[in-house]
Amino acid sequence: MVQIPGYSVIGPIGRGGMATVYRARQTLLDRDVALKVMSRQLAQDPVYSQRFLQEARMLAALNHPHVVPVYDVGVTPEGLHYFSMQLLTAGDFAARMSDGLSELELVRVLIAVAHALGFAHARGYVHRDVTPANILFDAHDTPILTDFGIARAVTSTSRITASGLSIGTSHYMSPEQARGAEVDHRSDIYSLGVLCFEAVAGKPPFDAADGFAVAFSHVHDPVPRLPDEAARWQPLIDRAMAKDPADRFADCAAFIEGLREVAPAEFRALGPAVISAQTRRVLTPPPQPLRQRLQWPRWLRWRVPAALRRLPSELASAAARLPALLRREQLPPWPFLTAGAIGVGLLLLAGWLALGASEPPAPQPLAGSPTKAAPALAPPVANTTLVTLMVAAPGTDDSAAPAAVGEPPVAGPESEPVTFVAPDGEPHTVLDPVAELLRRGRDNLGKLRLSLPADDNALADFKLALAIEPGNAEATQGIADIAQAYLALIARRDPTTEFDGWLDALAGAERIAAEHPVAAPALATVRAERRRFADAESARGEAALARWDRDAARVAFERALRVLPGHQGAEQGLAHAARLGTIGYRFNDPLGERAGPDMVVVSDSLALGHTEVTVGQFRQWWEAAGKARFGAELPRCRDRDALFAISRKRSWMAPDINQTDDHPVVCVNQPMAAAYAAWVAEQTGRRYRLPTAAELVPLASAPAAACRSNLRDSAYRTRFGGRDGADCNDGHAGTAPVGSFPAVAPGLADPVGNVREWVSDCDTGCRQAIVVGRSWHSTPDAAIRDSLPADNGFNTVGLRLARELDH
Repeated sequence: MVQIPGYSVIGPIGRGGMATVYRARQTLLDRDVALKVMSRQLAQDPVYSQRFLQEARMLAALNHPHVVPVYDVGVTPEGLHYFSMQLLTAGDFAARMSDGLSELELVRVLIAVAHALGFAHARGYVHRDVTPANILFDAHDTPILTDFGIARAVTSTSRITASGLSIGTSHYMSPEQARGAEVDHRSDIYSLGVLCFEAVAGKPPFDAADGFAVAFSHVHDPVPRLPDEAARWQPLIDRAMAKDPADRFADCAAFIEGLREVAPAEFRALGPAVISAQTRRVLTPPPQPLRQRLQWPRWLRWRVPAALRRLPSELASAAARLPALLRREQLPPWPFLTAGAIGVGLLLLAGWLALGASEPPAPQPLAGSPTKAAPALAPPVANTTLVTLMVAAPGTDDSAAPAAVGEPPVAGPESEPVTFVAPDGEPHTVLDPVAELLRRGRDNLGKLRLSLPADDNALADFKLALAIEPGNAEATQGIADIAQAYLALIARRDPTTEFDGWLDALAGAERIAAEHPVAAPALATVRAERRRFADAESARGEAALARWDRDAARVAFERALRVLPGHQGAEQGLAHAARLGTIGYRFNDPLGERAGPDMVVVSDSLALGHTEVTVGQFRQWWEAAGKARFGAELPRCRDRDALFAISRKRSWMAPDINQTDDHPVVCVNQPMAAAYAAWVAEQTGRRYRLPTAAELVPLASAPAAACRSNLRDSAYRTRFGGRDGADCNDGHAGTAPVGSFPAVAPGLADPVGNVREWVSDCDTGCRQAIVVGRSWHSTPDAAIRDSLPADNGFNTVGLRLARELDH
C-alpha cells in the first residue's frame, strides 16, 4: 500500500493507465477523501508528470458545485505525485443508465453536467472525456463531473497533446477528436449529445468490435434514428452531434435551452432543484429499442446486400408502430406477428441463396456504383474466403476508388479484381482490402501524407490494414517507415525558420513511436532532439537576459517550453524575464571571467550595489590596476572617525579591526573609491560610478535598530570601552560580513549601519567629500550625512556602487 504523508490509505477504489485512486483518511481534517496517486513509472516522464499536475491545477481552478473539488496537491519524498479530492460514494451515471432512467432524471443530470462544462469552457478548458463513468454522485445525489486528466486549456502555448493525436473514450468522442484534429468546447457538446442518445436509446449511437471502428463511425456515419416513442429527442441529439462543430449548439447554455424544450412537463413545472429521488423513481424508464434485438449475426452482415441489411431497422420501426395500429383498428395481433416472422425468414433465406453459401460467384462484366464497406470486420466462416469489398463504378480507374473501410487510398501489390452478381442483378468488382490499403499507404508515404490530412494519410491506411489483418508484416513495416519519415523531416527542417513544421514533425514521430512498438526506436531520437533544442533555446534566452533584452529572452524560453514542457532552465528563465528590470530585481554583470558586483534595481534608471564593496572584490581591482596607481603611498587611515587617531600603518589590508574577504572594505579614500568604480565600468562596459548623496540618503534614512543594523552596542563597548550605544549585542564589535542583517527595501543590505559610504558629492573645492549612512562606530541617533577629508581613509567608511540603467 502506498504511503502519503498526512493520509491514511484505506484501499484502492479505481485504477487507470496513468494513476490509481485510493480511498483515504485525511488525518489532519479527519475526513475521507479520494486520493489520486500517479504511477511510479509515469512519474519519471516529465510529460506525464505535467499532465497529472495539469489535471490537479484545472480542478483546483474550477470551483463549481458540479465539478469535483481538489483539497490538496503534492509530491512525496519518494517522488509519488498525488492530489486529493472529494470522495463520491453514490455511484456513477453509467450504473444509473443501466438500471433505467426517467426523463426527469436524465434532464436533471445533463443540465448539471452542461453547467459544469460551461463553467470550464468560460475559463478556457475543454474536458474531452465526458462519459457516463466520469459523472459521479455525492451523498446528496448531486451530479459531479470528474476526471479532467486529458483536458487542456485551449489557449495554452505549452501543449501536452499534439495535433493529430486522438485521446478520449471512443464511444463518446467527437468527429474532430477522433481524427486527432483541434478541438474546442463544441467537442464536449457533441459528447453530451452522445450521452443523451445512450440514455434515451439504451445503447451508444455507434458500437463496433474495436475503438478504431467506433471512431470511424463518429466521423462518417449519420446519427442513428431513435424509436418513434423517443423521436422528440432526435432534433436535440442531431444538433448536438452534428459532424461540423459549426452546426452544433454554440455553447452549453444553448444546449441547456434545447434540453428544456424537450424536457417532460413535470420538469418545466418543478425545475431541477426540486425533483426528489422519490419523484424520479415513480417514472418509468424508457424501453429498450426493438432494433437492439433485431440485428444480423456479425458473420452474416457481410453477405447480405444493403437493402436486406436495412430490413431490421425498418421492421423495428414498423413493429414499434404496430401496437397503436392494433388498438386503433381493434384487430388481434397474432396474424400480423405470424406473417412478420414468416416474411423475415423468407427474406433471410432469399438473401442467403442469392449470394451463395460457399462458392464464389462467376466472373461478370464490371458494373454497379461505388459503395463503402464498414470499418469493423468479423472473422470469416470456416472454409469460406471472405473478401471485404471495395466496389468501383463501371469505367473508373481502380486506384481512384474509395477505400475498403471508408479510408483514404493506399499503395500495395495490385490485387486481382473479382466480380460477382448481386441479387439486384448488377455485377460488382471487389478487391482485396488489405492489399489495396497497403498500396495506398505506400503511395501516401511517398507523398509525405504521414498522419495528415485526417481523411487521407499513410498512418490511417496501415492501421486499418492491421485492424483487418493483425500482424501483417508490410503494414507493420509501413508504420515503422512513417516514424523514419518523420525523423527525416526533423533533420531537414530548420527550427529557427520552420519552427511550427519542425515541431509538428517531432510530435508526429513521437506519437507514432509511443503508440506502435515497431516504431519505438524513434522515441529516443525525438526525446534527444527535444532536449537538445530546449537546452540551446534556454542558453539563447540566458544570453538575451544578459543583454537585458526581455522580449528576445521570453521568446527563446517559451520556444524551449513548447518543445520540452517542464524544462527547468527555461521555466526559471521565463520567470527571470518577467522580473527583468523591475524595482527590486537583482543581477550581476560579467566582470572578466567572474560575476561582477551584485546589483539591485532601485528605480527605472538606477541600480545600487546589494551590499557594500567587499575586501575580496576590492582586492581584484587592487591587483589588476589599483596597486600600480595607489600602491606607492597608501592614504592615511583614521580610527573610528577620530581627528587625530591617524596612521599610515593602518590600511584597507590592515584596518585595525577584524576583517575577512566578505567584510566591507574600509580605509580607502574617496579617490580610490571613485577609481574602483571607474575600473568596474571599464571591465563590464556599463556605466558604473559612486552614487550621489541624493540617491543614497533616502535609503540610509530607514529606522536604525542597533542589533539589526550593526551600530554601537555592548559588543562595541566590550572591545573599545565607553558608555554610549545600545545595550543589546549583535556579535560584532567592528564590521560584520556584508548581508548579515535584514535588507532594506527595495533590497539593499546594510544601508543604515556597518560602514558609512563615500558618494560622488564633495565640499570645499572637493578637499572634503560626503559620506552617507552610519557605521559600526555610530550611535543610533547619529547623523546620516557628513563631510570628511577626501584624501583620508577611515576604518568606518567604505563604498557602494551605482550603475546607470541604459540596458
